[in-house]
Amino acid sequence: MKGKFLFFTSRFRVLIERSSFLVIVLFPLLSMGDIFSLHAQTTELFLPFPETWNNDNSNSKFQPSTSTEINSKTPSSAVAADNQISVTTKSKPVEKKKKKKEVIDPSLASFQKGKAYLTRDQKKSAESEFADSYGKEGDVAKFSRVENTNLFGLDGNDKDSTALVEKQEDPDLKIKTQFELARSLDRIGNTESEEKAYKEYLKLVTEYPKHPELTPRSHYAMAILLIRKKEFRSAAHQLVNIIKNFKESAEYLPAHYYLGKIYESSWDERDLERSLKYYQLYMNGVEGKTTVPGYDFKKETRERMRVLGSSI
Repeated sequence: MKGKFLFFTSRFRVLIERSSFLVIVLFPLLSMGDIFSLHAQTTELFLPFPETWNNDNSNSKFQPSTSTEINSKTPSSAVAADNQISVTTKSKPVEKKKKKKEVIDPSLASFQKGKAYLTRDQKKSAESEFADSYGKEGDVAKFSRVENTNLFGLDGNDKDSTALVEKQEDPDLKIKTQFELARSLDRIGNTESEEKAYKEYLKLVTEYPKHPELTPRSHYAMAILLIRKKEFRSAAHQLVNIIKNFKESAEYLPAHYYLGKIYESSWDERDLERSLKYYQLYMNGVEGKTTVPGYDFKKETRERMRVLGSSI
């Protein structure tokens, strides 16, 4: 800035720019300590007054130094930055969740061993493993009881099988275990075991009369057992129960086939016309449907219908 000092006193200075203008600027005289403290307290830049600018200075550009920009931060902003850094530094590290240890079912290994022995038809070894499984009372123990109920029944050991049935706490598994006992006794094939099987089937259908799957299967199994013993009236009673109460079951249509066989058989109530009617109902029901394995009697029914049609 160009100018000449006119005069100064102990407190103020007077600056004159040109002869035509008189500009008085009063600057308090400060000590060096006051200047540095003022710089520390404010960031304001003291620029020349507009009246003191001239054409010579219009081409010059005011470019504050980088150091001025850096130092222009107020103490409060610096403190805030320091606080922000300290907060980030003091944040707790994220703790990783500890994985829960996998609990192994103590009854599982023996159950798997028992199933492996069954694939090799080693029934005694399988029985031992299944017994070891439900002795440990794990989650799989209930399935081991079902397996041994079947195996004990095949050996004619209905006493131990019945004990296993009673130990089943799950209602659905209890009825399944009951059915396995009856079926295993039925498969033995002698008169004594058939009587035991009949009692177990009868117990199932009376204690669980509305189970959608195993109740009709039990009625159906009882009917087949009674047909083998030529007790046709009792067998027909079991099959009619299926037709009336379990229309959605897999045994519904096969029940018609076996009723056709019953009324074609030689007994007091033999009725060939009724037999032909049941055969026809079976064929009408299975037409266009995929039959369940073990329940496909289409070939036998066509043959019986041909024979009965020619004889009636």
